Amino acid sequence: MVFRIELRRSIAPWAGLALVVVALGYLFLLSGPWWKVPAPWTGNTTTTALWLRFLLVFLWPIAVGAGAIQGMRDSRSGVVELLSTTSRPGWHRALRLAGAVGALSALGFVLVFGVGLAEVLGHGGFVSASFLPVLFVGLLAIVAGSWVGLAIGRLLPHPLTAPALAVLTLVVSVLAWASGGLSLSYSRFGLLAPTLEEPRGALVTTSTSVDLGQTAWFLGLALTGFLLLAANSARARVLGLLPVVAGAAIALPVFPASADGLVAADSIAAQKLCDGPICVSRAHEDRLAALAGPGREALAMLAKLPGAPTRIEEQTAPNSVAGRPARDSGVVYLDFQINDELLTADASALRVAVLSGAGLPACMPPSYGDLSDMGGRMIAAAYFTGELKPLPEYGGSWFRQESGRLEQVWQKFRALPADVRFARVAALRQVLLTCNGDPLDTLVPGALR
Repeated sequence: MVFRIELRRSIAPWAGLALVVVALGYLFLLSGPWWKVPAPWTGNTTTTALWLRFLLVFLWPIAVGAGAIQGMRDSRSGVVELLSTTSRPGWHRALRLAGAVGALSALGFVLVFGVGLAEVLGHGGFVSASFLPVLFVGLLAIVAGSWVGLAIGRLLPHPLTAPALAVLTLVVSVLAWASGGLSLSYSRFGLLAPTLEEPRGALVTTSTSVDLGQTAWFLGLALTGFLLLAANSARARVLGLLPVVAGAAIALPVFPASADGLVAADSIAAQKLCDGPICVSRAHEDRLAALAGPGREALAMLAKLPGAPTRIEEQTAPNSVAGRPARDSGVVYLDFQINDELLTADASALRVAVLSGAGLPACMPPSYGDLSDMGGRMIAAAYFTGELKPLPEYGGSWFRQESGRLEQVWQKFRALPADVRFARVAALRQVLLTCNGDPLDTLVPGALR
């Protein structure tokens, strides 16, 4: 009964509602990266949770600011001295207030995830329990933020406290996001905010060290917020700071030493399912049957080359915007996350994808686009199929406007003797394996001059 009264007379319902409205407004009213490859928020429940953690750059300041507004209630009502004379311990009142604000703020966050879960199911996405650590840390951060806001609002009951605290939290969140994996200035201190960078793929999640470190930190932060809210003396307030100090002392050494350790492959979604030498992730197991036939045909064509690949595997490692795709002389990697055309490609397009670059990916990052790189890989595929076709991959459609120039290079290549063509395709494979040389110039010297 008392808790229900606290729910009605506090800002708790409005705090939860604000989180829901702001989050869903961003997700549905803006055409942001959460709708696009390589990590649409409707593709995997873990990816959904990761995008919600990204949105905490805006949601966390709301939780902290709302807590500060509520924390000033007793001072605004002029009942601070009256309450201090009652026999009921201060932590009893603090527990009801913190429970109400924290619970409904967390509920708002969970409701947003519930909408995301419905979107994943509606779009035929992948559902697993891997989202639980990501979501749990986000919930813990929301509760900790609201409790710290309550404590600061009670200690500093000034009209400017709540807006100033919300703005400060926003600045800290943005700086933390800027020090994430896409930044050249990675710092462990950035992980003391709950905000995560944009997901790098639909098959990744946060690493165990990030989850453990942030759990320790936000538990300490939440406990400090509650103790400061309940404290009635200067000594109690000083002692209330111990949990947050302990949380930071535990978390910082646990956090990854470099940005490479922030994310890891989702152990469930990225699990390999194989049909002989053909393997795809569990999240894309429906592609295994479609890839098996053309994949085996392509491997048989590549077998004539020296050091030919013997396996085809889906690339499940976290994607890097500026890094080179992974490569292995014995494996043809297909990236269904970046190259979402492969998710609907027919047998002919899948065969071309395996044969492109004689079984090796581009040396340029996916976002760069390079005529020589993709052109050389297109002609390598055409060497086996006899027909020059655009590659079913990210950026492939852009090269259609260069089809005239590439067709001329292809005709020059076809005019070469068979043994020369074979030798140059083998040489191209070495160029793409070492990323040392010009792919198109290897096939037809001076092709673009």
